[in-house]
Amino acid sequence: MKKILIIEDEINLANSIQLFLKSEKFEIILIHDGKEAIDKFYEETPALVLLDINLPNISGWDICNEIRLNSDIPVIMMTARDNEYDELKGLELGADDYIAKPVNLKILLARIKRILKIDNKSIYFYNGLGFDSRTLELTINGNKIELSPKESQILEYFIRNKGFVLSREKLINEIWGFDYEGDDRAVDTIIKRLRKKLGIFSERIKTLRGMGYSYDEDKI
Repeated sequence: MKKILIIEDEINLANSIQLFLKSEKFEIILIHDGKEAIDKFYEETPALVLLDINLPNISGWDICNEIRLNSDIPVIMMTARDNEYDELKGLELGADDYIAKPVNLKILLARIKRILKIDNKSIYFYNGLGFDSRTLELTINGNKIELSPKESQILEYFIRNKGFVLSREKLINEIWGFDYEGDDRAVDTIIKRLRKKLGIFSERIKTLRGMGYSYDEDKI
């Protein structure tokens, strides 16, 4: 469950956001005072901060600056003042997004999910093999398997493109980037290691001679 720190002194608005986000399975920490907010931020280490600009004691600008000096935790700033100056200042201080009041809760939720990379396709499970693209966690029949970053990236790409033929060049461009100058056999090496970790599910990654690879989730 992702933890969100809401820093907002308008009680009714803060409570509305809290109830809505709780219904979406987020853990909420709610603070109304700027000074207390900074202490709570360091104490709780949230996944995301929803931050009002106009706060008692310490402004949202100063809180955002304090957070960004010490952390890369995402910040969404809120203000009733919908103008380019406020938006630009928030982004210059390192805020990740900006939303004007009155807050549309569904739009706010969409922005939170985008920043935290939460979507309905993030968790894959089929016939004993599970993969969570948010945590990069692979499970085989309930047992956790450690993957390297590249192994995780390739497995996620296979799953999202299951059934399609993926050439080595395509995999290189998508996983390593267009400016990669290494040997394309790196793909084969990573896939060989990934197959070994997939164990009984290794045949889901098919080699298509002269073409590349594909992911067939019905293979076991």
